[in-house]
Amino acid sequence: MVKKYFKALLFDWRKRRAIRKAQKNANLHGKKYLVLVFNGKPIAVSMQGIKKMIKRQRFSKDFTAETATKIAIYIAYPKR
Repeated sequence: MVKKYFKALLFDWRKRRAIRKAQKNANLHGKKYLVLVFNGKPIAVSMQGIKKMIKRQRFSKDFTAETATKIAIYIAYPKR
């Protein structure tokens, strides 16, 4: 039970860090960023980066940019 608590706490910390990073990068670069869970860890990836990852076949064949938007934990839009 304690192990699950610390795993959840670590995941939540990583998620908050990825959200801050995504919003910061979205404001800096003027691109839309998504926070996705990749290999069990939340990561911040630009929409352009997701399209490149799909072309390099890092995801399954039926995975699209729209699917990534649907399953994203957080979507960071540039604030200007």
